Amino acid sequence: MKHSIIPVILAGGIGSRLWPLSRQAMPKQFLPLLGDESLLQSTLKRCEDECFTDAILVCNEQHRFIASSQCQQINVQPQALLLEPEGKNTAPAIALAAQYVLQQGLDTPLLVMPADHHIDNFELLIAQLPDAITLAQQGKLITFAIEPDTAHCGYGYIKRGVKIAASNCYQVDEFKEKPSLLLAQQYLASGAYSWNSGMFLFTPRAYLAELQRFAPKIANCIAQAANFSGDLGFTRADNNALKNCPSDSIDYAILERSANIAVLPLALDWSDVGGFNALWQSTDKDAQGNNLSKDTVLLNSENNLLSSESGHTIATLGIKDLAVIHTHDATLVADKSQLDQLPELLKLLAVQQSYKLLHHQAMYRPWGSYQVLVEGIGFKVKKISVHPSGRLSTQRHQHRAEHWVVVSGIADICIAGNTQTLTADQSCYIAPNQIHSLANSQSEQLILIEVQTGSILDEADIERFDDQYGRS
Repeated sequence: MKHSIIPVILAGGIGSRLWPLSRQAMPKQFLPLLGDESLLQSTLKRCEDECFTDAILVCNEQHRFIASSQCQQINVQPQALLLEPEGKNTAPAIALAAQYVLQQGLDTPLLVMPADHHIDNFELLIAQLPDAITLAQQGKLITFAIEPDTAHCGYGYIKRGVKIAASNCYQVDEFKEKPSLLLAQQYLASGAYSWNSGMFLFTPRAYLAELQRFAPKIANCIAQAANFSGDLGFTRADNNALKNCPSDSIDYAILERSANIAVLPLALDWSDVGGFNALWQSTDKDAQGNNLSKDTVLLNSENNLLSSESGHTIATLGIKDLAVIHTHDATLVADKSQLDQLPELLKLLAVQQSYKLLHHQAMYRPWGSYQVLVEGIGFKVKKISVHPSGRLSTQRHQHRAEHWVVVSGIADICIAGNTQTLTADQSCYIAPNQIHSLANSQSEQLILIEVQTGSILDEADIERFDDQYGRS
């Protein structure tokens, strides 16, 4: 089974039920919610078994530099990082990967996985892959389902039908999306239902055939979009065709309508990390049921989920069954039993402070990243990290001055035609209207502090003259 499966990792979600941790600019798949690695990095590492080829990663255009950086951090190089101009749900995203594989002259089975799930015993799925591959090569679409241990209302359910001969897979009798608690209890008691995991195995040709049959508008748009080109290590399709593509999930577009589906139930230690209760259930806990965190001090507190950014301490006294989530610019305090109502709270936030749903403290660029540390009227302070061989564009600003202080690494700087090299504790000043550039020609990360002063301190006040990444 060596190198016989292509992992397709879908990283286009937003994860709004984990606000304020997860935001549009930094969705949950890129966050280290359950350890030192992000959920995406953990998913990529699950694909290191010899049965897998290099993965195909599908993500949103706005997250391309985050995804690329996180791959580099764990020394994983996907065979393709496919970009979508906007999220269109899972059916088009999978079709894009399927078209890409067919254009490589392959019809190798694809193992489709969301980038934002947590699985502790993935080896159980790997052990069952031979059965699934056999059926996939016969044209079946296999869904991997989770044996339920509770009556959960937030998952889709799959009713198993007749067992397929010489296989651990079953025919599918029906799909049921997010039932009531009473129905979920009945499903659990019957023993005939499994949770829909969102993981699938099929060949590209079989998937596209079913998509053409049940969602021809999606299939035709993706076929038109499958004119792939390379760009800074990313793979782009035809964005105009993709923008016209309908949005739908694989569940609604195909699985609930096709008779060509098989299900393989697995006893995986699995979570979709879909909200804070799911996150709390997946964390290690102390004797009182609170999640373990080095940045918390607790007394007479039970069954709480507490999360804060590094360096900020949460101290609790006499609280129970709460979620306290602190970030640099927002804090959520909620009764855990009310967390299902978070989308309603976010609707209010969208009206009153919509930018808090979008922006994140860290912003990623092709050369590295920056983080706003503090800002006020007339000033802003950033921490800037530049990758080895990274280079910011040659640029100038009309309305602000900048003062750069090197923290670590070596900075190659040019200001108004004058070049200089700065090391730790050295600094320079850039006046308004001075053309300047910054580069890191070393093999280690460059970190500096930038202090901006002026009347306008936003990213719109950048006039670029030269950029190795092709930005205008």
